[in-house]
Amino acid sequence: MNQVVLLTAATEDTEQVRKTLGENDISVLHCPLEHYELIEENDTITETLYELDQFENIVHGSKRNAQFFIETVKKHGVLEEARQQLNLALDQVTADYLEEEGIPAIHPHAEGKAINLMEFMLRVRRIGDTLYPCGDKTAEDLPGLLRELDIPVQELVLFTLEGPGESKLEEFRKSVSEQEPTSVIFHSRRSVNRILAAFPDLHFQSMHIVTGDKAVTEKLEKEGIQTDEQAEGSWRSIIETIQ
Repeated sequence: MNQVVLLTAATEDTEQVRKTLGENDISVLHCPLEHYELIEENDTITETLYELDQFENIVHGSKRNAQFFIETVKKHGVLEEARQQLNLALDQVTADYLEEEGIPAIHPHAEGKAINLMEFMLRVRRIGDTLYPCGDKTAEDLPGLLRELDIPVQELVLFTLEGPGESKLEEFRKSVSEQEPTSVIFHSRRSVNRILAAFPDLHFQSMHIVTGDKAVTEKLEKEGIQTDEQAEGSWRSIIETIQ
C-alpha cells in the first residue's frame, strides 16, 4: 500500500521534509494550514534596520527567517549594510540561501544544532549585541539559550503566521478525501488544534500518527489520539522518524 503522509506546516518550513520523503517514494499530501506573511509597516523594524552597524552578529535560525530578513532589508534598501555584518546561520541550508543572496554566512556545524552555534560564538568571542530575525508566532529556543549565556539578543519580528481562507480550506478537505492519507504529522502543539478543526472526519485511530515532540504527544493524548512515532523536536528528527 502506498504511504501518503498528510503534512500541514507552512511551505517555508517543509521544503526539506517534502523533498526527502519524495526521494524515499513516500507521497506527501501538503495542505498548509499555516502560512507566513511579511509585516509591511513597523517603526521598530525600520529603526532597527537603519542601525544594523550597532549589532555584532545577525543570527539566522532557519532559512525561513533568512528569507523574510532578505526580503525586508531589500525593501528598506539596506542589503549592503547587512552584508557588512557577521551573519551566522544555524545550518547549511540557511547558509547556502544567504550566500545565494550575496551575504557571506558562517555556520559552525552541518547538523544545525543550537549548541554548536553558541559554542562557536563563545570561541570566537562574538558575544556582543545580536540581532535575531524571527516571526511573531514561532516558538524558537535559540534566543533564550543565547540570553542564558548573557549574550544580548534583540528579536526582530518580521513576519506573522496566518491560517488559510475558507476556499483554500475546502480545497484541502477535498484533497484529503480523495487521497486518503495513511499517516499524519502533528509537527507542533498548534498543529493539533488546526488539524482537528480542519479535518474533523479523519479517522485518526486507523492512521499512523507522528508527533514533533513529547509536548505534542501529550496534547494528542488529551484528545484521545495515540501516537505511533515521536520525533525529537526538529524537522530533521521528524524525517528520520518517518523514513
